[in-house]
Amino acid sequence: MTLSRYQRFAYRALGGVVQKPAQQNVHLRLSLQKAHIHLRPEVYLGYSYLNMLLVFVAFAMLAGVLGLLIALHAVAVGGSVFLFVVPLPIVLAATLYVLTYVLPDVRAASRARDIDAKLPYALNYIATMASAGITPDKIFWSLSNQAIYGEVANEAAWISRDLRLLGKDIPGALTAAIDRSPSVKWQDLLQGAIAAVTTGGDLKTYFLAKSEQFMYENRQEQKRFLENLGVLAESFVTVVVAAPLFLLVLLSVMTLFGSDPRSGLSLGYIIVLVLLPMAQLGFLLTIKYVTPEV
Repeated sequence: MTLSRYQRFAYRALGGVVQKPAQQNVHLRLSLQKAHIHLRPEVYLGYSYLNMLLVFVAFAMLAGVLGLLIALHAVAVGGSVFLFVVPLPIVLAATLYVLTYVLPDVRAASRARDIDAKLPYALNYIATMASAGITPDKIFWSLSNQAIYGEVANEAAWISRDLRLLGKDIPGALTAAIDRSPSVKWQDLLQGAIAAVTTGGDLKTYFLAKSEQFMYENRQEQKRFLENLGVLAESFVTVVVAAPLFLLVLLSVMTLFGSDPRSGLSLGYIIVLVLLPMAQLGFLLTIKYVTPEV
């Protein structure tokens, strides 16, 4: 992957600083591979550290200018605003530092979900080609051209690259794919394929058996999802529909029996404008998280 001018400048400027930490950080190197972030660890750290430095300097200058204007009585700013601006450079730089290390893991986890969702269907494709007597290198090359299988196709493209361009044998290419894959299911599939190849087993029989296993597990997962969705639907009706109506009726009755109308109206606004949207957003995010990717 070609580096941008900014990335090259960051590496030249901070390469000496990040070289040792990048070599010692094995987790970062593996995370970048699993996330398919095509940067060497030292380049990634240099690029990230320069971003943090620029953010820190920019907001430190902003805080300095604001402090100078306050000292010269050019602007009238409350003390709470100034106390908020002063630690802002450190807070933003620290936040960017955390995001630097979290981003590869987040992307790797997203790729793993996509691989696990599409693997049962991709394995049907692999098993069909193996049944026709296609060699493993051609199977992975053909799979890499099937964009419908998402990240599984990308994993197959890397295996095909190792076989065709780097000259690795089947066990070596599959072992490398296991090391850089974020999906446990894909790792399990390739590990079994290595065992079948090295022991003289039949890949056709192996892929057909794994295809049936993964399709069965996929049906079970879909069944569990539907059961969980039913529970969420009942909870939604109780929490978002029935409970607010009950609370609004209760507030109306309390107001009729002498309660302060202003406090009852304020609580009604909080329920309708704050609690209801938050509850709906919470259910929306929960459903989005538990829904299997297809």
